[in-house]
Amino acid sequence: MRKYKKNNFKKTHKIIFTILSLIGMLGLTFGISVFLVLGNERITQADTTSSKTENLSQNKMIAVTSNVSSKPATSNLDHAVQVEPVKSKEVSDQVNYTVQEGDSLSTIANQFQISMTSIMQQNELTSSEAIYVGQVLAFTKSYVVKEETNVSLDTDEVLKTQDVSINNGNKVAAGGLSDEDRTYVLTQLQTRTGVDASQWDYIISRESGWIPTIKNSLGYYGLFQLAPSYPGYDGDVQSQIEGAVYLFNHGGMTHWAL
Repeated sequence: MRKYKKNNFKKTHKIIFTILSLIGMLGLTFGISVFLVLGNERITQADTTSSKTENLSQNKMIAVTSNVSSKPATSNLDHAVQVEPVKSKEVSDQVNYTVQEGDSLSTIANQFQISMTSIMQQNELTSSEAIYVGQVLAFTKSYVVKEETNVSLDTDEVLKTQDVSINNGNKVAAGGLSDEDRTYVLTQLQTRTGVDASQWDYIISRESGWIPTIKNSLGYYGLFQLAPSYPGYDGDVQSQIEGAVYLFNHGGMTHWAL
């Protein structure tokens, strides 16, 4: 009887162990299955997200390419050509120019396409060198230059009314003008400027020794040693007289330091 109970206990124990083992195996199998299913879902979701991202990027690329291809390609040169040129402002006839370092009246006149005489008359300059840095020159480019009145006098007629002496103790260099020519020059100068002939005789004797073609190392020329920019420069005797009268009318005797 005891042997039978022992056998029943052993059988029962084996059955319970077998059931537990089966339950354990089933649980393990279920767990592995769940793990595999969840893992596959995540992989699937990741693949789906990556696929959507790639599709979105491809769509953007297609859209950009489409927009670019729909517009004609233009180079920088084409773009530059398409830009309308800036219209220059109309240049005013009235000019207010401030003299800069290195300026001369001739360069200013060339810059504004106007004569030096016009600038001098409008600004009451005594000579083409009477400008300084910072000076404001105001002039109108359409200004009509006032011509100097050339007085043509016959020497004999002038001598009847003018007491002109050429013997003032001033030296006449070799090659200087004759007595007759000197009388003509002094008569012109005294009549047209009101300055006594003896004063002009002194100036011409000092400046040139009465040699009408003399030129010094600085380029000053003639009876009155006119600067290259002065009227009458490099001209004949009559031209030099006109130049001297012009300078006198624009600064008096200061041109000859008197």
